[in-house]
Amino acid sequence: MQLTALLRRIASTALWALAAMGGLQAQTLTGYTEQWPPYNFEESGEVKGIASDVLRAVCADAKLTCKLNLVPWARAYKIVSNLPDTVLFTTARKASREKEFLWVGPLLPRSTWVYVKTVPDKGSVANREISQLRFGVVRDEAARQDLIQAGVPASSMIEDSSNAAVLRLLLADAVDAMVDTEVGMAWSLRSANLPPGTITRLSKLSEDGAYYFALNLQTDPAVVQRLQASLDKLRRSGRLDAITRQYSSGL
Repeated sequence: MQLTALLRRIASTALWALAAMGGLQAQTLTGYTEQWPPYNFEESGEVKGIASDVLRAVCADAKLTCKLNLVPWARAYKIVSNLPDTVLFTTARKASREKEFLWVGPLLPRSTWVYVKTVPDKGSVANREISQLRFGVVRDEAARQDLIQAGVPASSMIEDSSNAAVLRLLLADAVDAMVDTEVGMAWSLRSANLPPGTITRLSKLSEDGAYYFALNLQTDPAVVQRLQASLDKLRRSGRLDAITRQYSSGL
């Protein structure tokens, strides 16, 4: 009997160890994001920004190790769609995307605007309907869907890899307009050493779909729950607002 009991204890310990090893593997979450300051960007080899700093804080509270990578948005989207234990950010939670990911959030509200280059000519693009404009868009971004819903044909859109690249297209008159948030555009102009008056805010495009962290569908539901609980805790403590102010103050 003693030998049987010993064998059972050994077997139980072995099973516990295997379960623990599996759990340790699930403790690492790899994040993929794009160059879109001040939400996420690279500085001195480190991925920073509002969403990046919030994700680190949330992972730390949830006892998860988070590794952040910055790549073009379309590539980030594809990676997280196919690779377990990954998270895509900063992601607009749209109805068309609902079943593609598991969601943690909301992180921030989403309000996007149409921007055009400021010109004195009264016959400028600012007096035209947005459906008549050529738009620069980030490849696979949510704004593309919003523009199509607003009547802009896909043939009137030129895709590029980042908001900064799209802004360069706009300034070079390669496109008539682009889409961004107020904070995002203010940061882009400041980074390019351009005065605020360089760009004119034409009209609001969308308030649909707040910004979330989007996780691969195969992510352990317990991990998703822990992340959501930690984000809620961060919001209640005021740290989420503090991180946002750190990057948006003065813009």
